[in-house]
Amino acid sequence: NAMANHGILPRDGRNIPFADLSRKMQATYNFSSTYSFFLPNYAAQFMKRSYSTGTFDLHELDKHNGIEHDA
Repeated sequence: NAMANHGILPRDGRNIPFADLSRKMQATYNFSSTYSFFLPNYAAQFMKRSYSTGTFDLHELDKHNGIEHDA
């Protein structure tokens, strides 16, 4: 969500290619290429989509108490 808020990902948070997320994670946060590949690839597998050709919307990643929580 922070990457979308800053215009690194589409601001509407829709149709984000998994492979594009990997590149932008590495460039934005200076994550290793291995880590930047692992997270989007895992998300693609979890959603039963192709890492190389699939897309996702940010709202599909929300899971209460998974990676977000009430403050």
